[in-house]
Amino acid sequence: MRPTGRSFLALVAAAAVGRIAVAQLDVQCSGLTATLSTHSNNSVSYSCVDGGGSKEMPMQSDFQVNVTASSLVLDLQGGSTIVSLNITSASGGRTLVSNQTELDFTSLSNMYSLGFEGVTFHQDVVELLLSSTVRYLHIVNSSLTDLSILSNNLALTSIDLADTSFTRIPKVLYEREYAAEMNITVDLLMVNGTTKLSKEQQDVLMSNVQEEYDAASCQNDTQSPSGTSTISCSRERDSSSSSSYAIPAGRNVSSDSGSTAYANAGDNGSSRVSTGVLVAIIVVVVVIAVVLAFFILRMYFRRKAASANTHNNEATATLMSKGDATADKGSFISNDELLRNFRLPQSDVSLVKSMGTGRLWMGEYNNSKVVVKRVESEVTDSYVTKALMAQARTFATISHPNITNLVGVTWLAGTDFAVVTEFMDKGNLKTVLTNTDVDLDVSTKLQMCCDIALALAYLHETEQNLCAKQLSSRKVLVNKAMDCKLSLFECVPSSAKLGGPSTAATYSYGMGEVAWLSPEVITRSSPMDARKNNIYAFGVLVSEIFTRVSPYQSLVEELGNTMSDVELVKRVRRQDPLVPHENRREFLEAPASVRQMVERCLSYAPMSRPTAKDLVEVLHNAKEEVATNSI
Repeated sequence: MRPTGRSFLALVAAAAVGRIAVAQLDVQCSGLTATLSTHSNNSVSYSCVDGGGSKEMPMQSDFQVNVTASSLVLDLQGGSTIVSLNITSASGGRTLVSNQTELDFTSLSNMYSLGFEGVTFHQDVVELLLSSTVRYLHIVNSSLTDLSILSNNLALTSIDLADTSFTRIPKVLYEREYAAEMNITVDLLMVNGTTKLSKEQQDVLMSNVQEEYDAASCQNDTQSPSGTSTISCSRERDSSSSSSYAIPAGRNVSSDSGSTAYANAGDNGSSRVSTGVLVAIIVVVVVIAVVLAFFILRMYFRRKAASANTHNNEATATLMSKGDATADKGSFISNDELLRNFRLPQSDVSLVKSMGTGRLWMGEYNNSKVVVKRVESEVTDSYVTKALMAQARTFATISHPNITNLVGVTWLAGTDFAVVTEFMDKGNLKTVLTNTDVDLDVSTKLQMCCDIALALAYLHETEQNLCAKQLSSRKVLVNKAMDCKLSLFECVPSSAKLGGPSTAATYSYGMGEVAWLSPEVITRSSPMDARKNNIYAFGVLVSEIFTRVSPYQSLVEELGNTMSDVELVKRVRRQDPLVPHENRREFLEAPASVRQMVERCLSYAPMSRPTAKDLVEVLHNAKEEVATNSI
């Protein structure tokens, strides 16, 4: 799982220039135990035992607590103002103690980010209770025995455990299975002891942190007949790996908008910010160099291995011969009647180049370009392969001129399973819209909107009750004829996790995704209808097609990617009017019926939004109106 969101360095720099306002409370109880309290009247205070000092101040949305004390007791009695709370040791590691067996933060009803830095936790197991608004959890450069999250209605999108040591593999990594989009940063080499896990717990651990587990060369030392294993990931590390806030090699620096208060603010912290920025810059440069070296070496050895198994040293990866496919792999397709009808000859497909991150590749089939989504053979968990196969079964039932076609399924060399789909020459719609060399008149824009509406109408009316997983301009593809097609890989059953009260959110601040989310997804309110989510995103998409700029572009230019997302969430909670097109001149040139349609799509009430069929009818009529007026 790859960390996403705004980097720690960017946040420090932003705080340094004053773009992020962070309120600061310095707990001055050197050598004593301090109590940090929040109150229902939206104030924060601390007091030292034996009358060593105290202070109270109003709550702010972003709150940084710098602790100088031998230990800290949390007494959280409420408060609706705090959005981001970060607790940091001001002078080396300190013990965080609670007068409760659980650390309960649910009284902070609007908090979306919780962070600890440089803290040693006293409890044998740190058990967190978080409200359903918390999306970011950061425990960095700290020390724990174990970590568990007791809350069930989690909204978390990011768990950052960078440079934090554990006595055993923390429960938070295997007590529940997270969505694939969850961002988890952890170095399992920081686990100093062994951990006993059941077979079910191991499976969940693999699903959540497969890459981190493999990178740490974790071993199943013993295994009982019941399936319980003793796992050990710790090994001797060089001195660089234990330096303060070291970044594990091969990993990205992970943080996000929720960690805004890690940058120390105020007069007393200004020198630390300057030093921190300098150190962070040096660390980032070193990490980038290490990451580049890692991937270059990885690509080199993969290509070397691939070339050794091919004739004539061909540069592209070719399909396995029938004899190379194991009986187990062969049974995947041969025993599936639906997929067997889509099986491609193994010698007719090759990989050409990677299409960014993930498992998507541009390939060739019968001398034509195709898109290949593959599962690599080193993925030992068959769950991943079976999940892609389940997707392929769904894809096999889809046929519409405005959805990319399923070409077939097969195996590639070094690959467990691959799905091959239609290639679109001009890439995604966002790329086309931002290309100033592409001329788009009103008629062409209306046709683009109509293409996408037709795809949605088809999906929403299928027997499988399908929808688009995350509709946006990046998920719509364009060919040479300027036809728009929804990516086949975005077509999922409406019951799939799209965010909601019972699922983990699948977005991150600062990534350009929040603008596409319906209000009920952001506020996690019921009822949740995936098709109505699609209609809301369609309203945003029509706005982008006509303006040819990103949603809320002026807001992004003013506040930046991350803070503009935070502002959008605040607007949704206030139920302010949602205007992604910002009433730009280009949008106002659209037919009145289309502008009214967009307004209905962006309604706070899901039942007030039109159906996909309604969209098609409005757009067809608008096309005829424009054609008539142009005569």
